[in-house]
Amino acid sequence: MFLDIVFNLPINKTFTYSVPDRLKDRVSIGKRVIAPFGRKRQTVGYIVGISKEFKGNYQLKDIIDVIDEQVVISPELMHLTKWIATYYLTTLGETLGCAVPYKPQTQTRNVKIVSLSDSLPEDQLKLSMAQAKAIQVVTDAGDLPLNELIADTGISRAVINTLVKKGLLTISFKQEYRNPYKHYTISRSISPISTPDQTKAVSEISKSVCAEKFNAFLLHGVTGSGKTEVYLQAIEQAISINKTSLVLVPEISLTPQTVERFVQRFGQRVAVLHSRLSDGERYDEWQRILKKEAVIVIGARSAVFAPLERLGLLIVDEEHESSYKQFDPAPRYHARDVAVVRAKHENATIILGSATPSLESFYNTHVGKYHYLSLPSRIDERPMPQVEIIDMKEEKEMFSNRLHQAIAQRIKSGQQAIIFLNRRGFAPFIQCRSCGLIMKCPNCEITLTYHLTDKRLKCHYCDYHQPAPQSCPECYGEDIRYSGIGTQKVTEELHRLFPEARITRMDVDTTSAKGSHEQILNSFRTGEMDILVGTQMIAKGHDFPNVTLVGVVSSDVGLNMPDFRSCERTFSLLTQVAGRAGRGQLPGEVIIQTHSPQHYSIQAALSHNYQEFYDQEIEFRQQLHYPPFTHLMNILIRSKDHDQCYQASMLTAVQLKNNNGHNDDIIILGPAACSLSRIKGYYRYHILLKSSKLQQMRKLAIKSIHELSLPNGVDIIMDMDPADML
Repeated sequence: MFLDIVFNLPINKTFTYSVPDRLKDRVSIGKRVIAPFGRKRQTVGYIVGISKEFKGNYQLKDIIDVIDEQVVISPELMHLTKWIATYYLTTLGETLGCAVPYKPQTQTRNVKIVSLSDSLPEDQLKLSMAQAKAIQVVTDAGDLPLNELIADTGISRAVINTLVKKGLLTISFKQEYRNPYKHYTISRSISPISTPDQTKAVSEISKSVCAEKFNAFLLHGVTGSGKTEVYLQAIEQAISINKTSLVLVPEISLTPQTVERFVQRFGQRVAVLHSRLSDGERYDEWQRILKKEAVIVIGARSAVFAPLERLGLLIVDEEHESSYKQFDPAPRYHARDVAVVRAKHENATIILGSATPSLESFYNTHVGKYHYLSLPSRIDERPMPQVEIIDMKEEKEMFSNRLHQAIAQRIKSGQQAIIFLNRRGFAPFIQCRSCGLIMKCPNCEITLTYHLTDKRLKCHYCDYHQPAPQSCPECYGEDIRYSGIGTQKVTEELHRLFPEARITRMDVDTTSAKGSHEQILNSFRTGEMDILVGTQMIAKGHDFPNVTLVGVVSSDVGLNMPDFRSCERTFSLLTQVAGRAGRGQLPGEVIIQTHSPQHYSIQAALSHNYQEFYDQEIEFRQQLHYPPFTHLMNILIRSKDHDQCYQASMLTAVQLKNNNGHNDDIIILGPAACSLSRIKGYYRYHILLKSSKLQQMRKLAIKSIHELSLPNGVDIIMDMDPADML
């Protein structure tokens, strides 16, 4: 017996191993093994093929062990990962390493369970008071974990041991799952009365689920229109015909709230997968899915690989979000697009939900690839929030007079406000006013951000940090200016203006600890806080009924980024964060501060008019040959030596252009220095390929890069369908 094995390495080939007799009954395609690799190395491999013959003329190595008792990569998932490896120009081993991420050394956790003996001896009346109490507790409660029995009753271990010897109690081992949400006290909920639009959407989706044929639906619903209820009822339909469901959310911060709603409806049939779980929690959730104890999986990007069988329904919430795209490490896949392919492979139904759909998805409804479903109104006919634009060219303070008054009014009336700024830290940069020096990261071509809490300068790309200087390191001048604003500075200013207000902040800096997302959101949801300050992680998906004001401090932060999607992201963020207001009984108000009040993305957000924005943006995309009219490939060249990086990028571009010849179907732009020209010590150049002929473009890139002979220390990354061009 011979195995074809791939490893989680950038090596695009399979390796053949032999199987010792002791392991022959345990190997199967889709299991992981420990195998020798190289001279002294042992590593995890994935079985992708089994054969009875080996035609090579060299000595094979035996695998060392089989990790899995059952197959962890189903034939359907194997098919999907092979597609990903091909489409995103990566290796099958790297893709499988992403698909099965839990660590092999993670073990199940077993607990001792105390039970009544099947046949109680006749002398059970000859018991001490403690022994009788133990028997009564187990009789009333049923099987109990030993530690719990001892902790809750005060009965000693010696008493339990004596009862076991007498044959009155037995102790056995049972696997205990590490539940990441065991602290939730959740009661089961029932479906509310649906709106006519929800009923129509659920009906269309249910027909598709029951037909067991692939269909893709774009559920375009304004904020607060009840998209989640459509998801829940669609899952109920899938469960009724013995099908499983997969739900993707873009932000880990959304996961606790989503899990709470789904567990209220479906109980322990829900499993959760995301990167904030411990290795043990993630392992146990995978085990629950593999053992079919969970039929609904909720998670962030990598949950698209969940080992669900009989998959009937996939849901991608906030489908427009760029966080569904992975960049480092490989594979550089887009979870939304992979979910569509998985649904197609498994004859399942997929729902892409958003208040601000990506242009690609909305365009797909126009060309007939997706079915369009609309939820144009909020639940209970609640009005959309009133949006007001403030031109900051006439204002001198961080908060305009209008926003200042609106915040004061909410605090006085006991209502809540959200203040949004998509930039963390206290000041985006500090500068010496004497010589003009701006403090930059030594590893990245980017300014250091000042953080007030620990009085340090930090790089948000490589995590370099240093104490904030008291004087300029160049001219030794002491006139140091803190320029720009971040969420920390906004919070500080709010404390100064409204000392009586209870204010909390939610950004990457305040949510690094496990459970911090839930703690911040719960304190705000339960009314312990008056104002929530945050970045984009507070902009979508959250439901706070008492929030009647949303203030956007600066809507221009991302508007002029050198990326063709910057306008789309600005419109989406403004619309999403505006949607947090007025979701309860009281109407909402949104105040957007900007220096570009006439920009079409801000004007469209003013009237919640997606169609207006789409009509303007799609015209630009077509004129400039951007998606959805073409595919893009970003070829990134990086090296720690600038000259080496530049020369390599020039050689790569020449090779591409020579191989492309006079083919007008493929546009080649560059090389050019990336907007962020140096990150983590690596200089970066890129070449952009545009074409509607996908296969042709991919073949050109693979051929050209394969023919190159570049020096050590130069990396070339082919990023298919890049989400960001910085």
